[in-house]
Amino acid sequence: MRYLVVSSYPPMKCGIGKYAYQNVKGLRKSGNIVNVLSIEEGEGDFRENLKGWFNILKLFKYSLFYEKILIQYQEYFYYSDRGQLNRMATNLSFYLLFILLKKKIILVAHEISYPRNRVNKIFERIKWFLCPKIVFHTNVEKENFEISFFKLSPDRFELLNPAEHYYKFRDITKKQAREELGIPEGCIVFLCIGFIQPHKGFDRAVKAFRGINNESMRLYIVGSLRLDNYVDYLNDLKKLVFDTPNTFLMEQYVTDELFDTWLIASDCVVVPYREIWSSGVAARAKLFDKPIIASNVGGLKDQIGAKDMIFNDDEELRIIVKEFSDMLVI
Repeated sequence: MRYLVVSSYPPMKCGIGKYAYQNVKGLRKSGNIVNVLSIEEGEGDFRENLKGWFNILKLFKYSLFYEKILIQYQEYFYYSDRGQLNRMATNLSFYLLFILLKKKIILVAHEISYPRNRVNKIFERIKWFLCPKIVFHTNVEKENFEISFFKLSPDRFELLNPAEHYYKFRDITKKQAREELGIPEGCIVFLCIGFIQPHKGFDRAVKAFRGINNESMRLYIVGSLRLDNYVDYLNDLKKLVFDTPNTFLMEQYVTDELFDTWLIASDCVVVPYREIWSSGVAARAKLFDKPIIASNVGGLKDQIGAKDMIFNDDEELRIIVKEFSDMLVI
Protein backbone atom coordinates (compact mmCIF):
# COMPACT_ATOMS: atom_id res chain seq x y z
CA MET A 1 0.00 0.00 0.00
CA ARG A 2 1.17 3.55 -0.68
CA TYR A 3 1.12 5.82 2.39
CA LEU A 4 1.69 9.53 2.80
CA VAL A 5 2.54 10.31 6.44
CA VAL A 6 1.91 13.96 7.40
CA SER A 7 3.78 14.98 10.53
CA SER A 8 6.55 16.85 12.25
CA TYR A 9 9.71 14.90 11.58
CA PRO A 10 13.35 14.66 12.68
CA PRO A 11 15.60 16.53 13.11
CA MET A 12 12.72 18.72 14.34
CA LYS A 13 12.74 18.47 18.16
CA CYS A 14 9.32 16.95 18.70
CA GLY A 15 8.06 13.78 20.35
CA ILE A 16 5.40 13.34 17.68
CA GLY A 17 8.11 13.54 15.03
CA LYS A 18 9.99 10.72 16.76
CA TYR A 19 6.77 8.71 16.90
CA ALA A 20 6.19 9.31 13.18
CA TYR A 21 9.77 8.30 12.33
CA GLN A 22 9.32 4.91 13.99
CA ASN A 23 5.81 4.57 12.52
CA VAL A 24 7.25 5.09 9.03
CA LYS A 25 9.98 2.50 9.58
CA GLY A 26 7.36 0.01 10.81
CA LEU A 27 5.13 0.56 7.78
CA ARG A 28 8.07 0.17 5.39
CA LYS A 29 9.21 -2.98 7.16
CA SER A 30 5.74 -4.42 6.49
CA GLY A 31 6.25 -3.91 2.76
CA ASN A 32 4.42 -0.63 2.27
CA ILE A 33 5.63 2.29 0.17
CA VAL A 34 5.79 5.30 2.47
CA ASN A 35 6.61 8.95 1.85
CA VAL A 36 6.70 11.68 4.49
CA LEU A 37 5.31 15.18 4.14
CA SER A 38 7.02 17.04 6.95
CA ILE A 39 5.85 20.30 8.42
CA GLU A 40 8.18 23.15 9.34
CA GLU A 41 11.87 22.11 9.30
CA GLY A 42 11.44 18.33 9.28
CA GLU A 43 13.43 16.35 6.75
CA GLY A 44 10.76 14.26 5.05
CA ASP A 45 10.40 13.49 1.35
CA PHE A 46 8.34 16.66 0.96
CA ARG A 47 7.99 19.77 3.08
CA GLU A 48 4.99 22.06 3.36
CA ASN A 49 3.66 24.73 5.70
CA LEU A 50 0.21 23.39 6.60
CA LYS A 51 -0.51 25.83 9.41
CA GLY A 52 -3.43 28.24 9.38
CA TRP A 53 -5.90 29.54 6.82
CA PHE A 54 -6.45 27.01 3.98
CA ASN A 55 -2.94 25.52 4.02
CA ILE A 56 -4.08 21.99 4.93
CA LEU A 57 -5.70 21.87 1.46
CA LYS A 58 -2.20 21.48 0.01
CA LEU A 59 -2.68 17.78 0.72
CA PHE A 60 -4.96 17.55 -2.31
CA LYS A 61 -2.03 17.84 -4.71
CA TYR A 62 -0.48 14.73 -3.15
CA SER A 63 -3.67 12.72 -2.72
CA LEU A 64 -3.79 11.20 -6.22
CA PHE A 65 -0.54 9.31 -5.60
CA TYR A 66 -1.43 7.59 -2.31
CA GLU A 67 -3.98 5.08 -1.09
CA LYS A 68 -3.80 6.27 2.53
CA ILE A 69 -2.94 9.65 4.06
CA LEU A 70 -1.89 9.29 7.69
CA ILE A 71 -2.17 12.62 9.53
CA GLN A 72 -0.32 12.85 12.84
CA TYR A 73 -2.59 15.34 14.58
CA GLN A 74 -1.69 17.94 17.14
CA GLU A 75 -3.68 21.16 16.83
CA TYR A 76 -0.57 23.37 16.93
CA PHE A 77 0.66 21.89 13.64
CA TYR A 78 -2.38 22.97 11.63
CA TYR A 79 -4.03 25.92 13.39
CA SER A 80 -2.73 29.46 13.73
CA ASP A 81 -3.52 31.65 16.73
CA ARG A 82 -4.14 34.66 14.50
CA GLY A 83 -7.82 35.18 15.10
CA GLN A 84 -11.18 33.51 14.75
CA LEU A 85 -11.47 34.04 10.99
CA ASN A 86 -8.18 32.19 10.45
CA ARG A 87 -9.38 29.31 12.62
CA MET A 88 -12.68 29.11 10.80
CA ALA A 89 -10.87 28.91 7.44
CA THR A 90 -8.78 25.99 8.73
CA ASN A 91 -11.88 24.24 10.04
CA LEU A 92 -13.60 24.60 6.66
CA SER A 93 -10.47 23.23 4.99
CA PHE A 94 -10.54 20.14 7.20
CA TYR A 95 -14.24 19.66 6.39
CA LEU A 96 -13.49 19.69 2.67
CA LEU A 97 -10.48 17.41 3.09
CA PHE A 98 -12.42 14.84 5.09
CA ILE A 99 -15.41 14.87 2.71
CA LEU A 100 -13.47 14.54 -0.55
CA LEU A 101 -10.74 12.19 0.71
CA LYS A 102 -12.95 10.15 3.00
CA LYS A 103 -11.61 6.76 1.92
CA LYS A 104 -7.97 7.79 2.29
CA ILE A 105 -7.69 9.78 5.53
CA ILE A 106 -6.59 8.26 8.85
CA LEU A 107 -5.98 10.73 11.66
CA VAL A 108 -3.74 9.76 14.60
CA ALA A 109 -4.91 11.78 17.60
CA HIS A 110 -1.86 12.77 19.64
CA GLU A 111 -3.73 15.67 21.22
CA ILE A 112 -7.24 17.00 20.61
CA SER A 113 -8.44 20.22 22.19
CA TYR A 114 -11.84 20.60 23.82
CA PRO A 115 -12.88 24.24 23.37
CA ARG A 116 -14.94 25.88 26.10
CA ASN A 117 -16.22 28.49 23.68
CA ARG A 118 -19.59 27.20 22.45
CA VAL A 119 -19.09 28.33 18.84
CA ASN A 120 -15.63 26.77 18.60
CA LYS A 121 -16.95 23.55 20.10
CA ILE A 122 -19.65 23.35 17.42
CA PHE A 123 -17.04 23.77 14.66
CA GLU A 124 -14.81 21.13 16.30
CA ARG A 125 -17.73 18.74 16.60
CA ILE A 126 -18.51 19.10 12.89
CA LYS A 127 -14.86 18.47 12.01
CA TRP A 128 -14.67 15.27 14.01
CA PHE A 129 -18.06 14.12 12.73
CA LEU A 130 -16.67 14.36 9.19
CA CYS A 131 -13.30 12.76 10.02
CA PRO A 132 -13.44 9.25 8.53
CA LYS A 133 -11.22 7.46 11.06
CA ILE A 134 -9.45 8.46 14.28
CA VAL A 135 -6.65 6.48 15.92
CA PHE A 136 -6.40 6.79 19.72
CA HIS A 137 -3.56 5.47 21.84
CA THR A 138 -5.60 4.67 24.95
CA ASN A 139 -9.20 3.89 25.75
CA VAL A 140 -9.31 6.85 28.17
CA GLU A 141 -8.59 9.21 25.26
CA LYS A 142 -11.43 7.72 23.26
CA GLU A 143 -13.81 7.98 26.22
CA ASN A 144 -12.88 11.63 26.81
CA PHE A 145 -13.48 12.35 23.13
CA GLU A 146 -16.92 10.72 23.27
CA ILE A 147 -17.87 12.62 26.44
CA SER A 148 -16.97 15.93 24.80
CA PHE A 149 -18.27 15.28 21.28
CA PHE A 150 -20.20 12.12 20.36
CA LYS A 151 -20.16 8.32 20.42
CA LEU A 152 -17.97 6.74 17.75
CA SER A 153 -19.10 3.67 15.82
CA PRO A 154 -16.56 0.78 15.73
CA ASP A 155 -15.58 1.52 12.12
CA ARG A 156 -14.72 5.15 12.96
CA PHE A 157 -11.89 4.57 15.43
CA GLU A 158 -8.94 2.33 16.25
CA LEU A 159 -7.01 1.83 19.47
CA LEU A 160 -3.28 1.59 18.78
CA ASN A 161 -0.70 1.15 21.52
CA PRO A 162 1.72 4.12 21.24
CA ALA A 163 4.60 1.63 21.37
CA GLU A 164 3.24 -0.41 18.45
CA HIS A 165 6.05 0.68 16.12
CA TYR A 166 8.70 1.46 18.73
CA TYR A 167 12.04 -0.32 18.66
CA LYS A 168 15.25 -0.05 20.67
CA PHE A 169 17.94 2.38 19.55
CA ARG A 170 20.41 0.94 22.11
CA ASP A 171 20.84 -2.60 23.40
CA ILE A 172 23.51 -2.49 26.10
CA THR A 173 23.70 -3.54 29.75
CA LYS A 174 22.76 -1.30 32.66
CA LYS A 175 26.39 -1.32 33.76
CA GLN A 176 27.55 -0.10 30.34
CA ALA A 177 24.87 2.59 30.28
CA ARG A 178 25.85 3.88 33.70
CA GLU A 179 29.52 3.92 32.80
CA GLU A 180 28.73 6.01 29.71
CA LEU A 181 26.59 8.44 31.73
CA GLY A 182 28.88 8.66 34.75
CA ILE A 183 26.34 7.27 37.20
CA PRO A 184 27.90 5.63 40.29
CA GLU A 185 27.34 1.95 40.97
CA GLY A 186 25.02 0.90 43.77
CA CYS A 187 22.49 3.73 43.57
CA ILE A 188 18.81 3.49 42.66
CA VAL A 189 18.10 5.78 39.73
CA PHE A 190 14.73 7.48 39.27
CA LEU A 191 14.39 9.13 35.87
CA CYS A 192 12.31 11.98 34.45
CA ILE A 193 13.12 12.49 30.78
CA GLY A 194 11.83 14.58 27.90
CA PHE A 195 11.26 18.18 26.93
CA ILE A 196 11.19 20.52 29.92
CA GLN A 197 7.87 22.33 30.20
CA PRO A 198 5.38 22.99 33.03
CA HIS A 199 2.82 20.36 32.08
CA LYS A 200 5.49 17.64 32.36
CA GLY A 201 5.57 18.28 36.13
CA PHE A 202 9.24 17.45 36.69
CA ASP A 203 9.19 19.85 39.64
CA ARG A 204 6.69 17.52 41.33
CA ALA A 205 9.24 14.70 41.28
CA VAL A 206 11.95 16.94 42.75
CA LYS A 207 9.65 18.07 45.57
CA ALA A 208 8.84 14.43 46.34
CA PHE A 209 12.57 13.91 47.06
CA ARG A 210 12.66 16.64 49.70
CA GLY A 211 13.42 15.14 53.07
CA ILE A 212 14.75 11.90 51.55
CA ASN A 213 18.19 11.50 53.10
CA ASN A 214 19.00 8.25 51.37
CA GLU A 215 22.26 8.51 49.44
CA SER A 216 21.43 5.38 47.48
CA MET A 217 18.44 7.11 45.83
CA ARG A 218 18.98 9.57 42.99
CA LEU A 219 16.59 11.48 40.75
CA TYR A 220 17.85 12.50 37.32
CA ILE A 221 15.89 14.97 35.18
CA VAL A 222 17.13 14.79 31.61
CA GLY A 223 15.95 17.03 28.80
CA SER A 224 15.92 20.43 27.17
CA LEU A 225 13.57 23.28 26.38
CA ARG A 226 11.47 22.96 23.27
CA LEU A 227 9.79 26.36 23.57
CA ASP A 228 11.54 29.54 24.74
CA ASN A 229 8.50 30.77 26.66
CA TYR A 230 9.26 28.13 29.33
CA VAL A 231 12.62 29.63 30.31
CA ASP A 232 11.23 30.83 33.66
CA TYR A 233 10.03 27.31 34.45
CA LEU A 234 13.48 25.91 33.60
CA ASN A 235 15.19 28.45 35.87
CA ASP A 236 12.79 27.64 38.73
CA LEU A 237 13.47 23.93 38.19
CA LYS A 238 17.23 24.51 38.34
CA LYS A 239 16.88 26.32 41.66
CA LEU A 240 14.63 23.58 43.02
CA VAL A 241 17.15 20.90 42.06
CA PHE A 242 20.03 22.91 43.54
CA ASP A 243 18.19 23.07 46.88
CA THR A 244 17.20 19.38 46.90
CA PRO A 245 19.82 16.72 47.75
CA ASN A 246 20.25 13.70 45.45
CA THR A 247 18.45 15.34 42.52
CA PHE A 248 20.24 16.24 39.28
CA LEU A 249 19.24 18.22 36.20
CA MET A 250 21.01 17.22 32.98
CA GLU A 251 20.03 19.96 30.54
CA GLN A 252 20.68 18.51 27.09
CA TYR A 253 18.85 17.62 23.90
CA VAL A 254 18.16 13.91 24.11
CA THR A 255 18.80 11.97 20.91
CA ASP A 256 17.06 8.63 20.38
CA GLU A 257 20.22 6.76 21.33
CA LEU A 258 20.83 8.87 24.44
CA PHE A 259 17.16 8.53 25.44
CA ASP A 260 17.44 4.74 25.45
CA THR A 261 20.79 4.88 27.26
CA TRP A 262 19.17 6.78 30.13
CA LEU A 263 16.24 4.35 30.20
CA ILE A 264 18.61 1.39 30.41
CA ALA A 265 20.58 3.07 33.21
CA SER A 266 17.45 3.79 35.27
CA ASP A 267 15.65 1.66 37.83
CA CYS A 268 12.31 3.50 37.72
CA VAL A 269 10.81 6.03 35.31
CA VAL A 270 8.73 8.84 36.81
CA VAL A 271 6.01 10.38 34.63
CA PRO A 272 4.59 13.17 36.84
CA TYR A 273 2.64 14.99 34.14
CA ARG A 274 -0.01 17.55 35.04
CA GLU A 275 -1.78 16.95 31.73
CA ILE A 276 -1.17 14.64 28.79
CA TRP A 277 -3.06 12.48 26.33
CA SER A 278 -0.63 9.57 26.26
CA SER A 279 3.07 9.28 26.95
CA GLY A 280 5.80 8.20 24.55
CA VAL A 281 8.15 8.11 27.55
CA ALA A 282 5.96 5.54 29.30
CA ALA A 283 5.71 3.55 26.08
CA ARG A 284 9.49 3.48 25.61
CA ALA A 285 10.02 2.58 29.28
CA LYS A 286 7.95 -0.54 28.61
CA LEU A 287 10.35 -1.55 25.82
CA PHE A 288 13.01 -1.91 28.52
CA ASP A 289 10.67 -3.39 31.13
CA LYS A 290 11.16 -0.44 33.50
CA PRO A 291 8.67 0.14 36.34
CA ILE A 292 6.79 3.43 36.08
CA ILE A 293 5.45 5.91 38.62
CA ALA A 294 2.79 7.91 36.77
CA SER A 295 0.25 10.60 37.57
CA ASN A 296 -3.39 9.73 37.03
CA VAL A 297 -4.04 12.06 34.08
CA GLY A 298 -5.09 11.53 30.48
CA GLY A 299 -4.52 8.01 29.24
CA LEU A 300 -1.52 7.21 31.45
CA LYS A 301 -3.51 4.76 33.55
CA ASP A 302 -4.12 2.70 30.41
CA GLN A 303 -0.38 2.54 29.72
CA ILE A 304 0.85 1.14 33.03
CA GLY A 305 1.06 -2.46 34.17
CA ALA A 306 0.80 -4.52 37.33
CA LYS A 307 4.23 -3.56 38.68
CA ASP A 308 3.73 0.16 38.04
CA MET A 309 2.32 2.77 40.42
CA ILE A 310 -0.19 5.57 39.87
CA PHE A 311 -0.63 8.69 42.00
CA ASN A 312 -3.39 11.30 42.13
CA ASP A 313 -1.63 14.21 43.81
CA ASP A 314 1.74 15.42 45.08
CA GLU A 315 1.25 13.90 48.53
CA GLU A 316 0.68 10.42 47.05
CA LEU A 317 3.84 10.81 44.97
CA ARG A 318 5.80 11.84 48.07
CA ILE A 319 4.53 8.76 49.94
CA ILE A 320 5.55 6.45 47.08
CA VAL A 321 9.07 7.90 47.01
CA LYS A 322 9.30 7.68 50.82
CA GLU A 323 8.26 4.02 50.73
CA PHE A 324 11.03 3.33 48.22
CA SER A 325 13.49 5.05 50.54
CA ASP A 326 12.37 3.07 53.56
CA MET A 327 12.81 -0.22 51.67
CA LEU A 328 16.36 0.55 50.56
CA VAL A 329 19.48 0.05 52.59
CA ILE A 330 21.97 2.88 52.39
